[in-house]
Amino acid sequence: MRQIFYASLCGDPIDLDDILQQSRHNNAVDGITGLLWFNDGHFLQVLEGPADSVANAYARIAADRRHHDIRILSDRSVAAREFGYWSMERGSACADMGLRQRLARRLSDAPADIRAAFAASLAGD
Repeated sequence: MRQIFYASLCGDPIDLDDILQQSRHNNAVDGITGLLWFNDGHFLQVLEGPADSVANAYARIAADRRHHDIRILSDRSVAAREFGYWSMERGSACADMGLRQRLARRLSDAPADIRAAFAASLAGD
């Protein structure tokens, strides 16, 4: 199983709910789980699942005009899903406490680089 963690800047005006709805549909079909975080024009996203599916999803994202300055922060094989409960969870700076608590639980076993990036985004509220 492959996991890609990337960051990007928001390009064109976006409808985050639309992105999330399309992501959930595509990811359910492709067996991908993960987390999409948006804060102050910055995206953080973790995609995990079958290697080919994750590669295809990332290629779609890289070609999407809504993303600029895309940087892969981590690209690794994982034995088990770290975000397996979420077909694609959404988070943002205005996230409610319940989501923040779920995020903290899910990130507790994530690699240090992923935890640090999300912690920095949360601290920037």
